[in-house]
Formats: sequence, C-alpha cells, structure tokens
Amino acid sequence: MDLLPSSMSFRVVATLDVDDDDQVPAEFTGRVRRILANQQRSITWLRDGLPNDPARSHPAVRILRPDGSVKYEMHYRGGVLHDPSPRVPAVRGYFANGALHYEERYSMGRRHDGRDGVAAVRKFRANGTLRHEIHYRHGTRLG
Repeated sequence: MDLLPSSMSFRVVATLDVDDDDQVPAEFTGRVRRILANQQRSITWLRDGLPNDPARSHPAVRILRPDGSVKYEMHYRGGVLHDPSPRVPAVRGYFANGALHYEERYSMGRRHDGRDGVAAVRKFRANGTLRHEIHYRHGTRLG
C-alpha cells in the first residue's frame, strides 16, 4: 500500500511488485510494477483488472528502459486505448534521448484522427521533424 497525493488530500493505492503478469489477480485495482533483474521495467494502473488511467494526465501504462527513462506510454479508458484529451494522444513512444519518436491517437480502442484533423499516426525523426503520418477513421486506414 502506498499513499499518493490526490488534489487536496491523499489516497491509498494498492501496489503489487511482480516479475510476471500471471502474479496479478484477475480483478485487481491499483498499481502494478513489473520488476526484472532488480530494475523497474513497467508501471501499469488497473481498475477491476483492466488498464485504466489513474488520472486524466497520467497514463495507465509506462514502459521504461533499463536506465529508468520512458520508452513509451499508453492511455486507457476501461481497458481500451483512448486519447485522454484532444491535445494528448493515447500512445507516445520516445527515443532513448527522450525526444518524441511517434504518437498514435485512438477513440475507444480504434485508431482515429484527432478532432483537429491531426493524423492518427505520426512518426518523427530524432531531430524532431515529422517523418510521416497516416490518417484513420474509426480504425480504418484512409488513403
């Protein structure tokens, strides 16, 4: 159990440290930290056994590199990928130096362009320039 700040108070969070996903009870609600070779490799927030963002600006899943930096992060709502806001995509991947590598936008588990017309899939070069983008509507690739 951990105490985490929650707005003006604290909340108690059940935390499991596991080395295998089979160690997580089916209906678990809380935080799961996957530990391999004494290094934290991922953090997953679950509600009733499904990935779910613990807060609007905090992803349900973070996969980490051995040095602790974020490799990619994913936002879930009720177990399906979903953009937490119009400006934040459901999935972001990062280069080892921390620069954005790719982002994917989802609506209720399906790739879908952003409300402002931003492509559902955008990939970037290490220098930050856009490499390419792919448009989707309700999970179907366009053009």
